[in-house]
Parts: sequence; C-alpha cells; structure tokens
Amino acid sequence: MNPTRFYMPAVFGPSNIPDESHIPHAEVVSIVFETTRDAAAKLLPRHFELGDLPLITVSRIEYQEVDYLGGRSYSEVVVSVRAVYRGMGEPIAAGFAPVMWVSEVGALISGRELMGFAKLPGEMEAIQREGDSRRFGCSEYGALLLQGEVRGMRPLVDETLARVQRNASEVNTFGWKYIPNNEAVPDVDYPTLNVMRWNYDKAWTGEGRLQIFKPDQRTAPLSARVMAALDALPIKQYRPAFVGEGSAVIDRMATRRLDVQSRDNK
Repeated sequence: MNPTRFYMPAVFGPSNIPDESHIPHAEVVSIVFETTRDAAAKLLPRHFELGDLPLITVSRIEYQEVDYLGGRSYSEVVVSVRAVYRGMGEPIAAGFAPVMWVSEVGALISGRELMGFAKLPGEMEAIQREGDSRRFGCSEYGALLLQGEVRGMRPLVDETLARVQRNASEVNTFGWKYIPNNEAVPDVDYPTLNVMRWNYDKAWTGEGRLQIFKPDQRTAPLSARVMAALDALPIKQYRPAFVGEGSAVIDRMATRRLDVQSRDNK
C-alpha cells in the first residue's frame, strides 16, 4: 500500500486501495468500428489529437475477485478513441475513453480520483454466452444505453494469440483529470497515462455489432447527453471484434501526469 495515497474522504487516513490489483479472472468483449475523423475528434479533450485511424472501440469487461472490493466482482463498459499525446518528448499513442460505465461505486471513485477516468454508474447485463456468440448490455435506471454482440467467434491461432499477448503485456490508456469550479479556469485540467497488464488464456475474433440508444434526460439523467453524442457517430464499417479471457493487473503506481514539465515551467 502507498501510505501517501489518499482518496476522499481523506481525513480518515490513507486509502486501502493497493498499488497493484491482481485480477485472477477477467473477460473482455470488444467491438470496433470506423467513424469519420471529425466525429471521432469531437470525443477528445484539447490535450490529445486523433490517432492514425478514426476507430471507436466499445468494450464490456468483467473483473472478478477484486481485492479492494473485498473479493467482489465488477463490470464496466468502456468507449475508447485512438489518440496521440504530443508533449515535450516523443509522441505517445494510446486509447482515450471519453466515458466509462461501471457497476460498482468503489471502481468509479478509484478510477476518477487517481487515473482521471470519466466513469459513470451503469447497470450491466451479465455477458450472455451462446455457442459462438457473446452479448452484453448497459442501462441507467432501467433505460437501455447500448447493447453489443459478437457473432461467429473463431479462436485465435497460436501465432496470432502470441502477438496479442505481446501487445497486451503493457496496455497504456489516457485519462483526463478535470475538476471544475465557479470561475473561468478549472481547478484541475491535465492528461494522465495509465497502465494495465493482461494475460489471455483464450481469445477469439468475430463479427461485432452495436446498438446505441438515445434515452431522454428524465429516463437517463446522467447519460442522456453522452448517448446523444454517441448516437451521432457515423458507423462507416465494423472491424473484427475481439473476445478474451484471462487475468489482469491494474498498476496504479505507473499512473503519471503527462504535463509535468510544462506545469513546472509555469
């Protein structure tokens, strides 16, 4: 445990959330589609540029036996955009998630406060496994936000799985820490880089399809404006979907602020 890491309410002492969380079993179902560059760019804050391709990934992830939740599980749905950060050094390419939905408030708090993840509460349907397909859904107060399905799943051959493992051994993701106030300039506004490590026991590819719903402000008060923006994304074409099962490590000590040098020069 890092004795200097405090989460609100901070007056009660250091957090019990560890430096690393080792997740013994995790499952990922990812659907990828290409949109227009203009549409994808609208999902990025000023700190990032759009990556090489305007690809949107929607992932349903299940984490089991999570240490800081007392061994409980939680689920999340992540919307991610390929992005690039150009700071004082070499450009960094990673995914930026303009929104995530999580089933447990503990995961929401830790992700927002330390990593800068834009997490909202969501109600998750259990991943439905039927033959060579996987289906999932996410709601707010019973109002459907999105549903996804991967069909025609085919196991990855050994060579492809080995390449996926190499890429998954350290996965970088961008965050954005933003805290507003009643003045023109926010209290906090800077980018972060976060690290996870995955080890897949099994993996498949397949054909993904996504259905995005557009609830009104009354039925989904926290997510209505998010869904309006996602509903406006043109789906030019779907790319191969990915399903994986294995273990994961959330490395909180690797989280870092990206604009430290520019901050210190102020």
